[in-house]
Amino acid sequence: MRSSMRACATAGLVLLAGARAVAVPAPLPPLDAATDRVVTRTVVPDATRRQGEVRLVTRGDATVVQTLLATKVLRRVVAEIRKKEEGNWPAGSAGHDDMVRYVDALEAAARELEAAAGDEDRRYHLLIEFVAGADRGGIVIGEFEGDDADGALRPTSAHPIATLPVGRDYLLRNMRLILADSFHLDEAQVDRLGPLGPAAR
Repeated sequence: MRSSMRACATAGLVLLAGARAVAVPAPLPPLDAATDRVVTRTVVPDATRRQGEVRLVTRGDATVVQTLLATKVLRRVVAEIRKKEEGNWPAGSAGHDDMVRYVDALEAAARELEAAAGDEDRRYHLLIEFVAGADRGGIVIGEFEGDDADGALRPTSAHPIATLPVGRDYLLRNMRLILADSFHLDEAQVDRLGPLGPAAR
């Protein structure tokens, strides 16, 4: 039942994204625990109020800004993400429409996870990936499985709920903004975290 529910929601979100896209994007490389290289990671929002991690990952020729949420207050965390996105991409800005599609899809995925769980006292595992390759890019939202070992989240697999094609400018700038916010840096300082790769510049 849960898998069929997810399949229906996934199809709906992908069709919605595709209907508004100029072209169908090339497939995005999926999470691969065996080959993903974590350049750096940090807990968010901080070590005291830990709700997940933001990580800079290289995956083949792609650069990924990966957010792993493991939280009991998923709606609250997603609401905070929306607040930051709306602040970064106000109405009239070039990336505003992409931002609205992203946060709407994020909220829909969070509602799906909560509805499927049937248990209010659990940690929801929500995956968000901004993926930039040389010839493809987009956002993947889904559920991940994995362990919490030695104070770090270790995802082993992921089940996409929505894949969103977005404008290249929004994708690349937002990757930098997410890293800057999560690591408490100015946007101009993001490059000190490690190589973003030519595809993410």
